[in-house]
Amino acid sequence: MGGFIGHAVAGTMFLTISVWWFIGDVLQMNRRSGTLRAKDKQKGKRRSNRFQLVWYQCPGPTLSKIPLEPMIKVVLSAIGILVEMPFNNSAKLYDEQGELITKNLRNHGHALMYGFFGLSGVVDLIMWYRFLPLPPKFDYLVLSLAFWVEGFLFYLHLHGRDELNVHVHCILYILVFVTALVFFLAVVSDRFAPFVSFSRSYLLSLQGSWFFQIASILHGSRPWENTSGNTELSGIVFSCHALVLFIVHLSGRIICFRFLAKQDQLNELLLGNYSEEEEEYSQGQDQAESGY
Repeated sequence: MGGFIGHAVAGTMFLTISVWWFIGDVLQMNRRSGTLRAKDKQKGKRRSNRFQLVWYQCPGPTLSKIPLEPMIKVVLSAIGILVEMPFNNSAKLYDEQGELITKNLRNHGHALMYGFFGLSGVVDLIMWYRFLPLPPKFDYLVLSLAFWVEGFLFYLHLHGRDELNVHVHCILYILVFVTALVFFLAVVSDRFAPFVSFSRSYLLSLQGSWFFQIASILHGSRPWENTSGNTELSGIVFSCHALVLFIVHLSGRIICFRFLAKQDQLNELLLGNYSEEEEEYSQGQDQAESGY
């Protein structure tokens, strides 16, 4: 994740996942609304287990049976580990003289971050295919652990850096710790489910946008100077990120909710008209048979 490209790639990944989580939550709202809610009730226990998963299924009768999100999580994590370790010739921690190769420590830290997110994907697959009877919400716990490790490694990632560099990464690891807490709250109680469904995509998008901001501040075409003014300004910029993204997420959910509500009304109207026409047709058939 070092340099502009590394931060931009990480930011792109987090933003992409946050968009998918937003879409997944909207699709879940759609399943729970109107006439679709009645169909879900017919599925019984299978439906309740599905919505307890930490990841979202793709729509459609075929894609919904394939755990694409966990598979992609595992594949991307494996690629990240390969890029950080063997492709960068950073797999060794000690040289031939037995001395620690300090320049490779950062790559090992990044590889561990990818590894824990890959572990989360593996646990998702284990629970989906029921290879092991894991307890409910275990997938939430493992993903919370993955974010906690990410924040922990970023916290220990700042030794010897200048004040501005430390400050922008402090904001990042605090944000990551908050994300880990949100997923842990989902493990503790189902009462936090509505809060988690909104916060997870919001916090991940905020993390992604802040990765891009760090890339611009430290490695952009005009890097910021390490001054007390710029250090204070970085906090203001982060607050602007948080405000704008909150408005975007809230507005998006309002629009989707209103659209789904209208779709519900339309479905109920169409189904109601269809039932009335069917009833009139049945009555006409009965009258015709009795007259005959």
